[in-house]
Amino acid sequence: MNGRWEVSPQSPGVAATIGEVWQHRGLLRFVGDRALRKTYRRTVLGWLWLFINPLFPLALRALVFGALLGVGSDGLPYFLFLLAGTVVWEVFSTSVMWGTRSLEMNRDLYGQVYHPRAILPFGNMTPSMLNLALKIGIFALALAYYTVRDDRVYLRGDWGLLLAVGALLLAFLFALALSFFTSIWGEKTRDMRFALGGFMGVWYLLTPVMYPLSQVPAEYQGWMLLNPLAIIVETFKWGLFGVGAFYGDAFAGTALGVLLLLLGGLTYFTRREARVVAER
Repeated sequence: MNGRWEVSPQSPGVAATIGEVWQHRGLLRFVGDRALRKTYRRTVLGWLWLFINPLFPLALRALVFGALLGVGSDGLPYFLFLLAGTVVWEVFSTSVMWGTRSLEMNRDLYGQVYHPRAILPFGNMTPSMLNLALKIGIFALALAYYTVRDDRVYLRGDWGLLLAVGALLLAFLFALALSFFTSIWGEKTRDMRFALGGFMGVWYLLTPVMYPLSQVPAEYQGWMLLNPLAIIVETFKWGLFGVGAFYGDAFAGTALGVLLLLLGGLTYFTRREARVVAER
């Protein structure tokens, strides 16, 4: 008997998509493994790039801005200050970059059998999660070193740590929300990837990662706080170390904005991804 089976979603919409993603959550590991293998395939150093790429720029920035230029760090050792901000920034930036390439890197999965493609941006972010795990390991070692060296407890031991975890999660959700848009645009043209790389470079300089917000002139600090990543980074450092300031209303507004953007991005993705795939 000749025939063709077509497996399609039972009902459209965001709620149905979320349910299907949960049912097919086993694909996350498969998609993540593909992302890693495709990235480091046909390289001489292979998986060593997973460590070289994040560590070398971090060490160079600490040397230039901390040791040579003497940039302030709110009373913290500069490397610890820089590392804390970098953890949050790279959760966001690397997740956006990987999420943007998710449809492009998994074209061969489209096929004839239905699977919720909304799982692809999330699964393709696996390399950024490994980068986060590496940064957390470095952070733990650096924290232990400076605690012993300075005979001072830098890490807070109260509810602020929960706020820091919330800020880190919010950075990832922000990246996922943006990826639902950029993955569609990135599938249609590679210009999206190059434009996003340049935009991220500017965004990084406008986010208080290498410098404390307290060193920004007072008349410009209000403008800086319009940057949601500035709010998230400042909240993370305040939650960990108690340095800087906690802008509660701004953080709550940022969280609400990210949630709305996430729902809007998922709606846009579910409406556009089938058309984009059909054009291939």
